[in-house]
Amino acid sequence: MKFECKGDVFIKAVQQVSRARSKVMSSNYLQDIHLDLDTHLLTLRATNLELFCEKSIPVKGLTNGSCLLQGETLLRIISTFQSRDITLTCEIIDGVFAITTEKGVIEIKTTPYEDFPTLPKQGITIGTLSKEHINTLLRDVSFCAATTEIKPEISSVYIYTKDDFIYSVSTDSYRLAERKIPNDNGIECSLLIPQKHIGEILQILNEETQDLVLSINESILSISSSNLTLSIHTITGQFPDYTQLFPKEFTTTITLSKEELSKALTLTTFFNEQYSQVECIFTDTKCTLHSRNEAIGQVTHSIPATKVGDDIEVKYNNKYFLEVFTHLEGDIITCLFSTPNRPMFIRGTKDITFTYLLMPLNR
Repeated sequence: MKFECKGDVFIKAVQQVSRARSKVMSSNYLQDIHLDLDTHLLTLRATNLELFCEKSIPVKGLTNGSCLLQGETLLRIISTFQSRDITLTCEIIDGVFAITTEKGVIEIKTTPYEDFPTLPKQGITIGTLSKEHINTLLRDVSFCAATTEIKPEISSVYIYTKDDFIYSVSTDSYRLAERKIPNDNGIECSLLIPQKHIGEILQILNEETQDLVLSINESILSISSSNLTLSIHTITGQFPDYTQLFPKEFTTTITLSKEELSKALTLTTFFNEQYSQVECIFTDTKCTLHSRNEAIGQVTHSIPATKVGDDIEVKYNNKYFLEVFTHLEGDIITCLFSTPNRPMFIRGTKDITFTYLLMPLNR
């Protein structure tokens, strides 16, 4: 194998596919990056067996070939390049991958291997989405997914289509986030994407500029462009029927400043006890928050609010309450209630396509 390529293109490709490597120390290929040169196209691959990423870049091919390199070693080496505006000459000599720059030669021992896994078949195309739409669907709700895998179906982001929208939902049973976007391309799907891989998926797709093609082959979702394919093993299971939590109508609507509520909730966290409990009292003109810690003290703090409907007095986990604010657009938010012992629904007044449910504390 021998080729020449632009340094910035090679570096970006290595960093992109490396997101799919295994982060667990092992002696097999799951931490490595596979390189394959065919004429003037270099294809880089990495996998942890749940994610599989393949990226192709144009190069000046001199001798076809393939090799397997230690992923962490390669990443560390390219991170030392002071300039990305360089030309790299790469070749294999006696089992060593040599990278030649204007400042010298770096030699990396190749990893022996027999068969690197091939890319899973992409299956049936279900439609296209922009990178921005995929990011919105995954990023805006994944923070609510359960972080343990006791119940895999809620350790995931549930993506499904209904009527004219694509929905994404996550829950850990204490709170739930739902985002919907217009289904302009007529996509039909029902998928559970593992929460533990969402960060890597977003980072891999962040480098893409084209619209992305989605295809499904049994339990594998493939997201691809002209030079990238990312395959994801989805979870087999049934997401809870969360829609039964949505009431037919709300009896109380509270409107208040997102910034003021965020600051008030932050103040109550200084007095947290075991369950991070904050008492919320909503009346006609204000929202009053109260938190108490036997060892530290207590706080009672009120902010202006506008209420339509019944008074509400209920307790919540203030950390879960606070986590939603970065996902709400606009300066004003709306809190909606049906009965005090049912979930609180939170929405930004400028964006009703995102809904956050927060379960009350009974302690």
